Parts: sequence; C-alpha cells; structure tokens
Amino acid sequence: MLRLVLITKNNIDDAIVIQNKIFPEYNGKNNYLDSLKPKSKLKFYMIYDDDICVGITGIYSYNNDNENAWLGFFGIKEEYRYKGYGYKSLLLTEEYAKNLGFKYMRLFTDKEGNDYAIEFYKRNGYIFEDYDCDLEKLKNEFNVVIGSKSLTNDKVTLWNNRFINLTKQTKKQMY
Repeated sequence: MLRLVLITKNNIDDAIVIQNKIFPEYNGKNNYLDSLKPKSKLKFYMIYDDDICVGITGIYSYNNDNENAWLGFFGIKEEYRYKGYGYKSLLLTEEYAKNLGFKYMRLFTDKEGNDYAIEFYKRNGYIFEDYDCDLEKLKNEFNVVIGSKSLTNDKVTLWNNRFINLTKQTKKQMY
C-alpha cells in the first residue's frame, strides 16, 4: 500500500540520497532542513510502497498563502517509473494538500527538457501558463511554466505571473 512518510531528523539523510538520485542536478538538503524547523510550512515526504521507498514529494506554500499548495521535489526513482507510482503518489500528495486546507495545487518547472513531466501533469488535470515575472532576477536563464489544479470543485485560477521568488529558491538548490 502506498503511503507518505514525513521527512524528519531521523530519516533526512535517506531522503537526501533519494532526492539526489532522482534530481542529481539539484540539492534538496536546505529545503529538507528548513522543513524540520518548528512551525515550518514545508512538508516533505518519502513515498513508500510497503517497505520500499519509490520516490519523494513535498508540499509548501509561499508567504502564508492558505489557498495555494506548491508541489516540491516530486519524483519517482527510475526503476519504479511507468508502473503507476507517479499517478498514485501525485493523487496522495494532492489529498494531503487538500486535507491541510489548500484549494489549489501549483508547481513550477523549466520547459526545457521536461516535456514528459509536463505531459504527465496535464494528463492529471494541471493547466499550464508561462511564468515571466519581471521581478525574477533569473527570468532570462530559465523558461519556467507554472501548472495549476483545483483541489475543490472550484474552477482553478491561473497564477498570472505573481512573484514567487524563484531566484531565491533556485540559488538555495544549487550545489
């Protein structure tokens, strides 16, 4: 049975190894450490099928925004892809976000080299828009899109280039 296991100080080293395996170009350690702070709005999880860790996922929000949950470091280990784990894990993550009171699930990704991921999210109900916020210092270095999905019966509203400080997040994830 698929389940999410919260990343804690007891399993953070395992989570970092898994994250590095799935996303070798990014460093999630600082995000995971921030999630361990008291009153943190960050929630990161390892995805387990029985006793086997098949991936990672996360939920966070910006600036105490109680409507929008953001998907963080969502990924399935390569050897478990194309077996339904991505679909089931995404649904489980969305369910967690909805139970935390969020109305919308959001994500961002670079359009370059992520065609399969974007198509996966589209098949799972996400709509995409370009993110071209003038306040982003790195906006000319990345071709970012934002995916959005309603977690309720309400129609999803687009993000419309509202500032989320991807420049800061990107620097936080660099090696």
